Amino acid sequence: MRKQPPLTFADALRILGKHEPGLITTLDKALGVGILGVGATAGLATLGGVALPPLALFVLIWGWVDQKNEAMGLLRGLVRGLSGKVTGTHGLERRELIQAAHSTIVVAAFLEVLTEELGPRRKLTKHDQEHITTVTTQPAVEYLYRAMIPAPLAAQGFDEQLNQVKLWTLVAADHTGKFFSGLPDQDKPVLDDEFLVRVLGRYESRYLELAAAVPEFLIWAGLNEHAATRSVINGLHDSVRTAFETQGDALARLEALLSLPRTGEAPSPDLIALHRANQGVLTRPFVPTTERGDLEVTFPTIERIFVTPRYQITQHQATSRLADENWWDEQPVWHELDLMLAAYLTTRAATQAPMLLLGHPGAGKSLLTKVLAARLPAAEYTVVRVSLRDVQAGAPIINQVQEALDHATNHRVRWTDLVDQSADMVRVVLLDGLDELLQATPHDRSGYLQEVERFQEVEAAQERPVAVIVTSRTIVADRVIVPEGAVVVKLEQFDKRQIGSWLERWRTANEAAISSGAIGELKLDGALQHPHIAGQPLLLLMLALYAADPTSPRLDEDLSTAALYERIFDSFARREVLKHAEHPPHGDALTKAVEDQIERLSIAALAMFNRGSQHVSEADLEADLRHLCADRAVAGERVLGEFFFVHAPEAIERVKVRSYEFLHATFGEYLVARYVVHELRRVALAARYNRDGANDDRLFALLSHQVWALRTEIALFAHHILQTLPGELGLLRTILAELARTFRARRRFSTLEAYRPTPVDTVRAQAVYSANLVLLATAGARQSPQEILGDTPDEALSAWRSAIALWRTLEVGEWSTIVIALMVSTSHGQHGGLISFGDDSAEYYAAVLAQDVVLAGRHAYALGFGGEITLFHPNTREFVLGQISGRLLGKHAVVDLLGPADQVGVEGLADIAEALRLLLRVRFDDLTPEEAEEYRAFIVKYGGATSGA
Repeated sequence: MRKQPPLTFADALRILGKHEPGLITTLDKALGVGILGVGATAGLATLGGVALPPLALFVLIWGWVDQKNEAMGLLRGLVRGLSGKVTGTHGLERRELIQAAHSTIVVAAFLEVLTEELGPRRKLTKHDQEHITTVTTQPAVEYLYRAMIPAPLAAQGFDEQLNQVKLWTLVAADHTGKFFSGLPDQDKPVLDDEFLVRVLGRYESRYLELAAAVPEFLIWAGLNEHAATRSVINGLHDSVRTAFETQGDALARLEALLSLPRTGEAPSPDLIALHRANQGVLTRPFVPTTERGDLEVTFPTIERIFVTPRYQITQHQATSRLADENWWDEQPVWHELDLMLAAYLTTRAATQAPMLLLGHPGAGKSLLTKVLAARLPAAEYTVVRVSLRDVQAGAPIINQVQEALDHATNHRVRWTDLVDQSADMVRVVLLDGLDELLQATPHDRSGYLQEVERFQEVEAAQERPVAVIVTSRTIVADRVIVPEGAVVVKLEQFDKRQIGSWLERWRTANEAAISSGAIGELKLDGALQHPHIAGQPLLLLMLALYAADPTSPRLDEDLSTAALYERIFDSFARREVLKHAEHPPHGDALTKAVEDQIERLSIAALAMFNRGSQHVSEADLEADLRHLCADRAVAGERVLGEFFFVHAPEAIERVKVRSYEFLHATFGEYLVARYVVHELRRVALAARYNRDGANDDRLFALLSHQVWALRTEIALFAHHILQTLPGELGLLRTILAELARTFRARRRFSTLEAYRPTPVDTVRAQAVYSANLVLLATAGARQSPQEILGDTPDEALSAWRSAIALWRTLEVGEWSTIVIALMVSTSHGQHGGLISFGDDSAEYYAAVLAQDVVLAGRHAYALGFGGEITLFHPNTREFVLGQISGRLLGKHAVVDLLGPADQVGVEGLADIAEALRLLLRVRFDDLTPEEAEEYRAFIVKYGGATSGA
């Protein structure tokens, strides 16, 4: 199914014709094209008894006939009345009219200035009439009526919009100039730069006139602070100006702006129920738990604590590197996220492809979707927020939406009923946590955004268009296929002003306790010592809670995230132990009790991770505790204590059911890395005295269920933890290498046989265990493949190839992730970033890891031919030759040579130069027989096996 394109002038006239059919029909006839009748190519007009060709628009309005004045008068009247047509409308009807109005002022600006340029005309001679009957008007009229007119986009400001209109005008002027080419010079319009400036000026003036009456035009123009809109705001109606200048908490201005179209119509009961569920979030505490520990802390409501973040925005292209922080660093940072979201939701593009909303852990993506769902006015928008961690990961999107509705309304609302009841409204679906969905299933969901796009296409075909926003961690953006042209937004960290604003709100909620000294205060200077932490809202809360304990040690400026987490977990665990102990322990006893608390949390983190989930039931956690630390497991109690970073929702299903989840995914990821590194230390130290070698029963039990590469932060935390053990790092590297080399011969573990977070699968367990060991060694301990898998290069290479073959037995998504993660960790940034994710690129990277030069060259050639990657590793020559070959066969339009010469070599550069010469000949000239033979030889040579440079 084809995506709905932008509007054309013909589309705009049809839309406007629904609301004022008489005027549009008259205008259509005056223009002479019959757009609203049987089509633009129907019928012949006559001029002085001479039959005119189809589409004789120019003949009828360029001053030689009386209809010219009538046509242009009607068009000007249509433009003047556009704002009145929009006023009083709402929902989909309003959106459609606004888009039609914009398309109309673009074409009207061109026609008005062109008519003025022509001025009064002399009487047509017989020669002129003969010219008009022979020259085709098809290209010019087809362009004016059928060409897609650039529409406002949330990813661009008004200046960028002017540039798009400029490009459209240049093409229109070119077609028009060709039509007049056969007439005498005095009858030809001058379509020069001055003409272009006049058209753009007329368009801008018409645009700002509409902006004064239609808020959506003002919102679009207000993006990126267009200077001309400031004067417009002063002349606005009081209600519009008040909405535009609203200063409030939690996207209040967005709600005020999008509520301006007042209809007075009451939503249906189902819509009211859904809106209540969405809006109720605002009054809930920022942290969704009633547990406060022994601190007199007050958690502000979401409405009070939410600070609108800064953002970056782009339209996705083949060259975009969405997972690459260096690429994002080159993009501008904007403020007024609320204005951008309001603009986006009023554009046609919002219902054609999903917006991808990216951010680092703790950036506030989930909170933003909650606030957005609550703020979109119920009279205009129907909003369903889907937490992807809480629905079936492998289900179709429509099923996920319905499951979220069931959770939000206790099965009171069905999607199909909701759609029918909101036929004249804008539907919005917020899919929160694509990264968690990818982690929750071993199946390949890299095409999830394409599924979303198809979902939108189906809904649009049923005349029920829906806007979709999908959130995800930035780091996994290269694991999904993003539709071309989709809007991608990345939330930026808080700056100093925003951190200060958040802390002010925190202090306001806790004013009494801070003033009395019951809790400590995190001041701005202290928070700014850790900007990488304080810049993320949820982690800023963690700092504030840490500082709230008057006994907490001060935070040092040079702490890594892992070291900071260690100090914070120690502080909270210590307070938990002392709070509940009848006789508070001291010294070693206190240290052991604190470690026991953290161990429980670590086992909970492993229970979630090893089950491929973001939460764990109390029953499963108790079982894991019995197997992993039987002497300390306690059934029937709140087994993890009362930590702010653990959420324990409860449900009633015959008996009380409790589950646990971390408020922030990195808490669990840190604890997994910490626990495994500590176990690795135990294995390494015990191996000194064990004649039978290392006993890795427990390590195997922990590392044989889920692939670490699916959660890249775990390996990063492990690296930072290992760096704190410089005296033991050599020993730990030795034991990792020993385990990685001997895992095939290890004895089946027996002491932890009952620990089963996943079903028994011997082959899978060996594959996952070996992959995690290698990743821990390469990414965590920074070891080379030879250090890990062999004493000599040949031994290491043989082991690499054997391990890669074993990993192929895993699910496609797991296998691909392992290979790409190892490619990153073994290169340590030597070859630049990785852009693509998928089966084909994974095969290429696997061949590179296995040092199979011929196979890697073939894959690089194929990838280059298909245009699937733009940054690459060792096989630069093959990739570039593949790119050029694809272009020789017409696959691509331009050549992007990104490989530096030192990666290609002299011979490779010569091959590339020859290929380029052939490319230019194919593109710009006919080939001689000799050159055709060269071309054939080139395809034969590089279409098969190629050698690496």
